[in-house]
Formats: sequence, C-alpha cells, structure tokens
Amino acid sequence: MKRISFIAKAMTFALLIGACFQALALQKDNLFASETPLDLEMVTNFKLIKGSKSDTVFFPTFIKYKNLEGKTDSVPVNLRGRGNSRRAQCFFTPLWLKIPKGATKNTPFEGNRSLKLVLPCQEGDYYNQLILMEYIAYKLFEQVSPYFFQTRLINLKLTDRQTKKGRSYDLTAFVLEDVDNVAENYEAKTKDSGLILPQLINDTLALKQDFFALMIGNTDWSNTTQHNVKMLKKGEGKFIPVAYDFDYSGFVNAPYAIPYDYLPIKKVTERLYRGICRSEELTQFVRADFLDRESQILTTLATYQSTLSSADYASARSFLLEFFSILKNEDAFNSQITQACQKYNLIEN
Repeated sequence: MKRISFIAKAMTFALLIGACFQALALQKDNLFASETPLDLEMVTNFKLIKGSKSDTVFFPTFIKYKNLEGKTDSVPVNLRGRGNSRRAQCFFTPLWLKIPKGATKNTPFEGNRSLKLVLPCQEGDYYNQLILMEYIAYKLFEQVSPYFFQTRLINLKLTDRQTKKGRSYDLTAFVLEDVDNVAENYEAKTKDSGLILPQLINDTLALKQDFFALMIGNTDWSNTTQHNVKMLKKGEGKFIPVAYDFDYSGFVNAPYAIPYDYLPIKKVTERLYRGICRSEELTQFVRADFLDRESQILTTLATYQSTLSSADYASARSFLLEFFSILKNEDAFNSQITQACQKYNLIEN
C-alpha cells in the first residue's frame, strides 16, 4: 500500500474533531444513551395501516412503558406505515411514530416526537434475528463515520386488532431517530429530496460510505438521488451523507431482498462496489482507515454474539472478514474496488 500524505492525515484529524463534537451532542438524548433494549407494548390494526396509502393519515394509539419507578405508564402516539417493499411483502410494515407536542416530557421519548419503528417482516425467531442483524449494521456504521442515525433496540409486545379478539406478538424491533434530530445533533441542515452531484458531497465521507456499503454487501442506495441516504449541510461545507435502511444488504440477507435486475449480481450476498472513482491517494487513505478499524468493527459485532444464534454470528463474522481480505489483497482490491468504481468527471470548484 502507498504512503499516506500529510493532506490525508489532515483529513483524519478533521474527522476526529467532528466526531468529538458529535459525541458531546449525542449525550443529551436519553432515549439513545443506553444500549439496553427498551420494553414497550402497543396495540394497533395492521390491516388499516397497510391499507392506507396516504402520507398524511395517521392512526392513534398508546405506547406503554415502565417509568423510573417501575410502574406502567403510557404515551399517546400516531402511526402510519412506511417502506414500499416491506409494505408489499411483509405482514409487519415499518412505522412512523408521531408523538403529540408536549407528550414526550418525562418519558423515554423525551426530545423525540418523530421516530421510525423498524419491525420484523414476519413473526418468529428467524425474522427477529434479521432485525437484530440490521440493527447491528447501524452500529457498524457508527464505527466508520462520525455522522449517523442513532438507534435503540426494542422488545415489543405488539397486539394486532384486526379481529375483536386480537393477537399478540413478541417482536424484536428498533427505533431510528428522525433526520431533523440528526441535523440538530450536528448543527446542520437537511437537504430536500433531489439530485446531488457527486462533487458537491464530502469526498472522504462519501468514500467511507462506499466502502461500508461494500463491507455489508449493500447495493440498495444512492448518494446522487438520496436513496436510503440523507444529506446534511453544515455552513458552506459540502454535503454530508448519512446512510440508513440496510435490510437489503448481504450482511442481513433477508429472504425478500434481491438485487436490482440491472445489476450484474444475482444475490445480495454477492458483493458489488458502486462507489464513484476517487483519487488514488484518497482511496488508499480510506482503505488504510478501514484496516485500522477491523478489530473495532469485529468487536462491535462480538458485542451481540450472545443474542445471535451461533450460526448467524459465525456467518456474519465470516462475511465481514471476507471484506477485509479484499482490502488486504492487492489483486482483489484492484479488481473489486479500483477497477469496479463508477467513472465520473469530478470537477472541483
């Protein structure tokens, strides 16, 4: 590997400074301050939720939780479905949670009126494990980028009232903070949907995201169209990409996840690099950065070993090690990354 110049080292310092400010900001939010799963109960009607195609129609209910005294309390919440693919293929669709103004005070949700609730596609241990794998993907992204969505695992007792009697399910889920909260954490602004030229995006952060997508085997994203990526803007700086929605990655390997038919892969577990071609210097810098973080990334996965089946843990670890073997092998690195990148004329102002 080639030597990394002073400029590349300066990039590292800048990212570390940004990460320090980020850490200070995130300490303010109690919901995401703990790694302990939050126990919640909720009653709703998924037939009504999945049947509504409107982005403005919400269904009222309550979420029950244990307060600081250990007693059951509740908070009002309004729900609507989200996610086109999961809505069509899954029994449980992911949900938007909107909590009325003032209702979050002195609850676990304080400061978070809008949240995404990510649910398993179907009932059962297998699908609960897939949700845990997607949650872990978010935690892995925290290890490679100082800009990320905060998450919290949920043990959810969900009662679906499609019938008078209803049916209850014990689900593994997680909540994802709203993008407006993410922007506030980083003292940034969000970018409305629309095309963004690659040269307007922070090249180091974009390339780190490209490598991360290859690491988890994710092809279901686009910086240019902001597909499963949100863009932040700090002052006059370039756009900052923040990735989310990793259920179509090979790391998760959900049964409903298939690659787009125009891609030269047949399974999501086949890796395909979709990043923009960057300078040799920057590419080698990000390569070295990921190799430096290998132990940290594997340790993050190992944190959840006791909650994963032995087979799922072994498979996930092997999948990550395959990525690092690509970085360590010159021929594999050149064929799967350097020569596979998407050529684009990056004209700098």
